[in-house]
Amino acid sequence: CRDFTDTVVDAASVEEIKAYNEVVPKLLPEISTELHFFGGDVADFLGSSVGYNGFTVKAPNYLALYSEEAPHYLENAGFIAQGLTLKLTQLGFDACWLTVNDAEAAKGALGVDTDKTLAVFIAFGHGNKTKKDVRLDIKSPSNVTMVSCEKKVAPKISMQDLLSYKVYGEPVNMELLYTELEDALLSIAVAQSFFNRQPYRVIVDDDIVSLIGLDDELTTTEDQLLNYGIAMFNFYAVLDSTRAGVKMWSFDEAGRDLKLPENAHYIAKIRI
Repeated sequence: CRDFTDTVVDAASVEEIKAYNEVVPKLLPEISTELHFFGGDVADFLGSSVGYNGFTVKAPNYLALYSEEAPHYLENAGFIAQGLTLKLTQLGFDACWLTVNDAEAAKGALGVDTDKTLAVFIAFGHGNKTKKDVRLDIKSPSNVTMVSCEKKVAPKISMQDLLSYKVYGEPVNMELLYTELEDALLSIAVAQSFFNRQPYRVIVDDDIVSLIGLDDELTTTEDQLLNYGIAMFNFYAVLDSTRAGVKMWSFDEAGRDLKLPENAHYIAKIRI
């Protein structure tokens, strides 16, 4: 995550983000959510409820997405929040997703009067261009250090590693993908995930695309579900920008044998 300047985001930009939240595509529109904004001082009250192994990111602004608890509410929250993150980027701001370690404790510290659960917490503002980036160097769940670097390069999964054709592990002939589909699949390959682990794969069939989750010891269950929402938003947004009548992702059963290994799990599908 980027080091932020102390410059507070202007009120007009915050209002623009709020307005976009009203129209951003939703994975499951029937799940009720609330968006709230906070100043930088809330970081002092959050303690270890947000962050990773005691590390947090200081920023002049934060946003929190609260959600009704329902099946797939975290995937839906990740989907919505990814749209908000891209809106922040469009407005010229930097953003950093923070792991919610204790949703109840964080909710209490933030003091929002709501019956909904804290699902997503994001630091945002103006990135500090004059300082080295500070990032987490994660070797294992118990071996985490902060390191400075001149230039941060986010590892991204290759399309060859990401994609399978019809069943898990079968290579995809990239030449057979039409441009709009290839661009949408690429948007999953470059999607941010927690600690850039990208613990998911995609199976492309003639009529559907299936998202597959992979076991990952460094990613919490909650963060895994948010990851899926982020990836699904990217794919949907790119495809929807080039084609009319794009269907939303579905959590219905796969409906076919994807020949998944033990460490892989079917998540959702979308008709193409």
